[in-house]
Amino acid sequence: MVIAYLLSLGWTLPCALAANENPNFKRWLAPAAEIAGSMPATALFPLIVLLVIKVTGGMNLASILLVLTGMQWYLLFNLLAGVNQIPEDLKEAARSFGLSRFGTWKRLVIPALMPSLVTGSITAWGGGWNALIVSEYFVYGNHHYQVLGLGALLDQATYQTGNSVMILLSLLSMVAVVITLNRLVWRRVYDVVMERFKLDY
Repeated sequence: MVIAYLLSLGWTLPCALAANENPNFKRWLAPAAEIAGSMPATALFPLIVLLVIKVTGGMNLASILLVLTGMQWYLLFNLLAGVNQIPEDLKEAARSFGLSRFGTWKRLVIPALMPSLVTGSITAWGGGWNALIVSEYFVYGNHHYQVLGLGALLDQATYQTGNSVMILLSLLSMVAVVITLNRLVWRRVYDVVMERFKLDY
């Protein structure tokens, strides 16, 4: 989950910064992302898994890529929405003060994007959790491919052993992790970001 999130952030944030700088790129990126994001992530799972298994022989990379498909669009769409909300007069003020591109990113764009980044991160982690269930366990050619994780454990309990107790414990574990993350991490981060980086002028 962490690796998939960092990979998602690694390409969506630069795209958002580029969209802020180049209106033509933004006009091209938004519809292209909407088309790509409208494709169900599960439709790509067999293709990704078969390709990665043939290349690497294992599921670790495939699992990361599958979780990535469930995360990246949430981040991108929220970051693009954040770019659209940056007032033009603030951009003009940054140019008037002679800020460099890096200075504008540091002092205006990235702080203005922080609420959208946190909102996108919360929804991305939700999408990642959904993808996690099918990303850790896959059957192909009478072979069972899996990685060590909660999703694989849940799949095994559901489709192999039929262990209802393990299914219940797996689901309760996932619910507990989600609630803990929301209460202890995301809510606090969101409150701090909204207090510190709110565009109010």
